[in-house]
Amino acid sequence: MKKLFLLAVCMLSMLTVSAQMRPTMMFEVGIGMSGWTGDVAKGSNALFNPRVGISADIPLNAWFSFQPGLSWVSKGAKMDVPAQITQLVDCDDMTINQNYFQVPLMAAFHMRATDNFDLVFTAGPYIAVGVNGKTEIKIDDVTASWKTFKDAKVMNYELDGFRRFDAGIGIGAALDFPHWIVGVDADFGLCRLYKDGPRNYDLFFSAGFKF
Repeated sequence: MKKLFLLAVCMLSMLTVSAQMRPTMMFEVGIGMSGWTGDVAKGSNALFNPRVGISADIPLNAWFSFQPGLSWVSKGAKMDVPAQITQLVDCDDMTINQNYFQVPLMAAFHMRATDNFDLVFTAGPYIAVGVNGKTEIKIDDVTASWKTFKDAKVMNYELDGFRRFDAGIGIGAALDFPHWIVGVDADFGLCRLYKDGPRNYDLFFSAGFKF
């Protein structure tokens, strides 16, 4: 009887651990800022942009999990108009928007803080593909715009389209509750947006629902 009782306790413990180790899905929305880094980015200003995505949390053990996902992320910056254009007409700053489908591949470390939530720290690579975007400048009372990822000609000045592929490193920290999660994370791009151009960075505050 003792052996049967111990076996039953072991099986119940295994089922409890198995239930706790099941993968979960998360739907997240975020708001934050994006900008550029590098010598070419000097004088540029950050933009406020949104992010929407879905991800999975796949437990590896009691401490670590793997978090792949898919997000729609808006990035970009505001910068000075090239001198070749300002010599021809009087115009304001140039606002550049870049929208990506982004795939983060995060490793997550879970630390029990209280009975109600965990602290979760994430880090890992991401890859992204630019899907659309718009660049705008205001010339006198007229707004000129063109697609960010395609070549354009403005006032006879040739502008190269941005590269669509991007990749980099992401880090984050979050409070993980039983049914929802809130946190902050940042991405640092490793790919130049065009030859000798700047790199992306962003910082987002996000909230998500777990299901």
